[in-house]
Amino acid sequence: MSYEKRIFDELLLPTREEVIKVLLVTLFKQHGAVKEFGSGEQEFSDEIADKLGLTAPQRTTTIQTIVRKENRTKKFPAWNRLLYRAAALAANQGLLSHPTQTERITGKREWMLTEKGIDDALRLLRIPRSEKLSLPISTYEIEKARKKLEHAQRPEKYSPIDTTRRIQKTTTESLIRTRGFRLSIIEAYEHTCSVCGLKIQSPDFMGWEVEAAHIVHHRFFGKDDIWNGIALCHLHHWAFDFGWFTLRQDFTVEVSRKVDILPVDQGRIGDFEVLRNLSANTSRIRLPRETRIHPHPSAILWHREHVFHPGK
Repeated sequence: MSYEKRIFDELLLPTREEVIKVLLVTLFKQHGAVKEFGSGEQEFSDEIADKLGLTAPQRTTTIQTIVRKENRTKKFPAWNRLLYRAAALAANQGLLSHPTQTERITGKREWMLTEKGIDDALRLLRIPRSEKLSLPISTYEIEKARKKLEHAQRPEKYSPIDTTRRIQKTTTESLIRTRGFRLSIIEAYEHTCSVCGLKIQSPDFMGWEVEAAHIVHHRFFGKDDIWNGIALCHLHHWAFDFGWFTLRQDFTVEVSRKVDILPVDQGRIGDFEVLRNLSANTSRIRLPRETRIHPHPSAILWHREHVFHPGK
């Protein structure tokens, strides 16, 4: 029996497998990632210890190891060592990415859930996997997809339609790209509707009201490119998809003239005229700071020509 294992047993610490279950669920609630242990993340370590019901001696009893490069002995809590061992085992099982792996993608030394890890967390929390698409939680695979999306060179000539797709086929790769698109758009627009400025989280802080809208919708084979996206609240997303308004090339809003023939009891929230007030706004929509990820003129033009209902 190793020195470490003997200390763990004497302290009656949980097994690595038991720690992994709590680790996955806690990472899930941390939106998928946490700083490398030992990098000032004692609060995270304490949170897991609390969930496991560890006693003060279990948390504070130290073990020592020899740092061969420095020819010295180092002491640290046995619990922190167990947490690291559990995370390393989870990484070997494909449930997490190791901080060295994550750093190559995001530039941050973090333990991050993988797709396999988030599926296990959903199972432990009894959340249907079908809800994964709408969750604001990243994974290692999604961050790889986002890096590709966000660092792609903005083309001068651009087709927002994927002409290679003949049928709507859902694959694991396409779902990851779609989730990457969603997170990239929402973060680029700072979780805010580009039209009305609404910004609000759910009470459990696990989701945002704003949505990543395709300018050329998926049903028309629109691409999951950042230049084919815009952040909209639920109301303005619906109105945009059904052609009540569109964008001009200067990013101002144009509202359908059909709003003038709406019955008086439609298009209102109380006394507030939703669409008519929108048409009165002549300023540009809210856009990301980086111009290279602004909506592409080709996508805007397609929406104007194929979705928007200008009216007479």
